[in-house]
Amino acid sequence: MFFMSGKNSKKAKRNGVFAAVWLLLILILIIVFLVKKDDFAANLKSTNFFERVVGSTPEFLQNYETKKKDNKSNGLLDVDVAPVPGQKETQDPGTYDLDDLTSEQEAAAQSQEKPEQESAKPAEKQEEKTAVEEKAPEKPKPAATTNAKLFFVQVDADGNVNRKSVVRQIPKSDSPLTDTIKALLAGPLDSEKSMSLIPPGTRLLSATVRDGIAALNFSEQFEFNSIGADGYRGQLMQIVFTATEFATVESVQFLIEGQRKDYIGSGEDVWMWIGSPYTRSSFN
Repeated sequence: MFFMSGKNSKKAKRNGVFAAVWLLLILILIIVFLVKKDDFAANLKSTNFFERVVGSTPEFLQNYETKKKDNKSNGLLDVDVAPVPGQKETQDPGTYDLDDLTSEQEAAAQSQEKPEQESAKPAEKQEEKTAVEEKAPEKPKPAATTNAKLFFVQVDADGNVNRKSVVRQIPKSDSPLTDTIKALLAGPLDSEKSMSLIPPGTRLLSATVRDGIAALNFSEQFEFNSIGADGYRGQLMQIVFTATEFATVESVQFLIEGQRKDYIGSGEDVWMWIGSPYTRSSFN
């Protein structure tokens, strides 16, 4: 009896263990079912399990809608991807149409080329502007001038010939005496209200200065004066006073066509000595 009783006790313990194991398996299956019920239901519905076994699908399974999985799921566990700090969120690129992708690439390339072209325009304009500035002719600089004191004459109401000086601006050069005498030979301006007794057409052929004496060489027109004695005296006076305005000139030696003559005049009664240099005191 005791042996049978011990045997039954061991058997009861073994049955209890099996029952506990089965109960644990059932609990595990229930938990798995609850966790994966959507997958089980989806598999049962997609494989028509009840229709093949029983002949019809239960109503609750027919009305069951499979939940869509998130695109970020790895197929085993659903994972929420958190954005990286400082990084902008990006959308899933998905799929692209080849034509759309090509159009987007061309648009991006054009948008990159456009700023480069626009930035090149100012440089091109700057180059054109520089080219225009280089081609622009330089404005001529105004010629330097100097003041020249010229001596002309005036005739008063009594017929007396009086000396008159005027100051005129003439171009500055390396031969100021020559330029001044040529300006005198050209005659007075209307604004200067004076006259010249130097014969018209007279030209200065050369001018040299040595030891304070200016040798002035005139053309043959200087030799004859239609006014007479006062005309000869007046023309010599104009030349001497104008030339001696220069500090290097003290007197003037007159030459006619390069020759030194004793007289100028038109005859025995009308003549003027020029064989020696004239100074300002010669006309006092």
